[in-house]
Amino acid sequence: MGNIKSIIKIKKSQDFTSFFFVIVVLLTFALFFIVLNKVWSEVKDPLDEGLQSAMPSDTSVNITETLDDISSGTLLFDKLIPFILIGLFAFVLITAGAYMNHPIMIFVGIILFGVVILLAVIYSNLYDSITSTPEFASTKAEMGIQDKFMQYLPMIVFLMAIGIGAAIIWSRKSGGGGGL
Repeated sequence: MGNIKSIIKIKKSQDFTSFFFVIVVLLTFALFFIVLNKVWSEVKDPLDEGLQSAMPSDTSVNITETLDDISSGTLLFDKLIPFILIGLFAFVLITAGAYMNHPIMIFVGIILFGVVILLAVIYSNLYDSITSTPEFASTKAEMGIQDKFMQYLPMIVFLMAIGIGAAIIWSRKSGGGGGL
């Protein structure tokens, strides 16, 4: 019986860390995508030259076209950020609805949302300071969607927090399982 109680305690504590998890994962993905595109843009031309010189002259493979397709594929990650954000906040909504069923949890949630918004501001500024360097300027220009999401990350987190809070309160009033 002691093991079951410890598992329940772990699951309840995971609810509060899920908010931080969203922000950390979003920053990690954004930084990974920007570095991936930067590295690829620097590796592409030498790789193209090396592969062109290593291939036999009678080959039917167009290496330049293949590498250009890969380049456009790495830029498609820019369009993935909104879907990652929606999926992560759906995860938070589900876990928050499952555990925030006591009125005192509203105060804990408000404090937690404040900390998460502060973390979003820090991460947004960190992303901006990294991508504002001359090395990443061209890559930042190519990834407009990701740049806008990271620029407005604190506002997005704030709006999502209000939406999650409203959904939890509404689900309780309509007979759902969560809420206050």
